[in-house]
Amino acid sequence: MKSLFKICSAMIFVFTINITAQDKFECRKLTSDRERKGFPSWLPDNKTIIYQVTNHNDSLGNNGLWIISKDGSGAKQIFNGIAEHPKWSPDNKFIVFDADSGNSIKLISTETSEVKSFLPDSIQIRNGGLPCWSPDGSLIAFVERTGPSLCVYNMNTGNLNIIFSKNGMVPLPACFTPEGENILTALMDLQSRKSTIQKINVANKNVEQINIDNENFYRHLEISPDGSFIIFAAIKEKYLGFYITLAEGGRSIPLTVTPGFHNESPSWSPDGKSVIFASSRSGGGIWIMDVDIEQVKKELKELNK
Repeated sequence: MKSLFKICSAMIFVFTINITAQDKFECRKLTSDRERKGFPSWLPDNKTIIYQVTNHNDSLGNNGLWIISKDGSGAKQIFNGIAEHPKWSPDNKFIVFDADSGNSIKLISTETSEVKSFLPDSIQIRNGGLPCWSPDGSLIAFVERTGPSLCVYNMNTGNLNIIFSKNGMVPLPACFTPEGENILTALMDLQSRKSTIQKINVANKNVEQINIDNENFYRHLEISPDGSFIIFAAIKEKYLGFYITLAEGGRSIPLTVTPGFHNESPSWSPDGKSVIFASSRSGGGIWIMDVDIEQVKKELKELNK
């Protein structure tokens, strides 16, 4: 296989579109609208974004994983095939993703483009495992669906640990906290389909609920690189919007709410100054928002007095 950075490339331009949206800060569109693009996340360089393209009627070979500059230029396919929820490792060596239409988790070497499985055959992945890296790149957290259980795989030792399982609940991992000790998790009740935000400790398996002011929280979570803020998605009139709150929880303020459209899978830039996300607005695609951290901090501090 060819190197990841020598596979077909195209130029995509940034769009700034004014639509009916409640965006706290200006949003810019990074990708075109021909296929469904989603689950973006940042590379360690703070300049590049990886995302998935999923089109079940794809006839052009565009399905798979792509990278793009944060200014919207230089889009390049780096993996062809059905691939979801990609995350680039902190050491720049691997990409972890949901493969086989969500029925397995695999790794891609960024040096050789080799794709390999690494989990034991006894681990069952269905509908995606939502893998995510620890800050030092030594651990991968994911959900296996038999329990269902929150699991952690150690890249150095090959050890696999189950750190959380509760009957009737599905723990959906979002990200590690910046110090690497905890995993921020959306814990969904299978009967009510409602979720809560939980912080689960990797070492001692302690579970701490983070209380927020929105009972319609749904799955998508991201903590800022400095550990100060949490972005979460909540349902408003059947559509998902983003809200931001303090890392310890409390009252929140809207970040981007678009009537009639979904906003999903937020990801903070490594420098904490921007958020990328997928949105169905304006035909769909990947969007970026530059966040005024000081303004957010001031407003949340005042709101949570």
